[in-house]
Amino acid sequence: LLSGGSGDVPRGSPRPPKVLLSPPPCSAPAPFLLVLVPSAAPHLQRRLAVRDTWGGPWPGEPSGAPPARTVFVLGTPREPQTQRELLAESRQHGDILQGDFQDSYANLTRKTQLLLRWARACCAAAPFLLKADDDVFVNVPAVATYLATWRDAPARLYLGRVHWRVAPNRDPRSRHHVPRELYPMSRYPPYCSGTAYVLSRQAAGAVLAAGARVPLALPEDVWVGVAAGRAGVAV
Repeated sequence: LLSGGSGDVPRGSPRPPKVLLSPPPCSAPAPFLLVLVPSAAPHLQRRLAVRDTWGGPWPGEPSGAPPARTVFVLGTPREPQTQRELLAESRQHGDILQGDFQDSYANLTRKTQLLLRWARACCAAAPFLLKADDDVFVNVPAVATYLATWRDAPARLYLGRVHWRVAPNRDPRSRHHVPRELYPMSRYPPYCSGTAYVLSRQAAGAVLAAGARVPLALPEDVWVGVAAGRAGVAV
């Protein structure tokens, strides 16, 4: 890791971080849709809002609706008191996945790598994975019902709002800066916006494997898109 102004800046793909907090593994029957929400320690009110709204049970949800499960993914806060509060939150709700790396914007990609690893190890039977930010609203029953129509589609699905022919940001003053030595090409491959995207179980595994050869310092959604492209997973 190289020290940067906005926190630790990952370069390359270091060894997987230690898991500090983990929810219970998925039990049978596995959820149809595993919802993984990157968050930050100070965003308690956002997590509470997600639990109370779209990330929890939906009122009037039909009994036959595809089941979903929500897990929040965090790094390590700077303050010990904040870590103690996270531990209490984890004990209360049982939905916190925390990695042993600094919780910073620069480490968003490490959160995604962590959530993909956890999904493979602890919820491998879930057919679909939805990654969504903690400041969005997702109609989970509608998404799950839509995904149920893809059962006979190709196994490797990568769905979301697609960005095409985006040029890397070469401004060193920007937090989105990507130097040429990190990514020399003039355009990124097509990738889904990091606000929210869906990966099938097979696509998620392929992205995780290919991502080991993709620099973690790329923007999170770009990292997923580059890894997907190397794995032959099309948007």
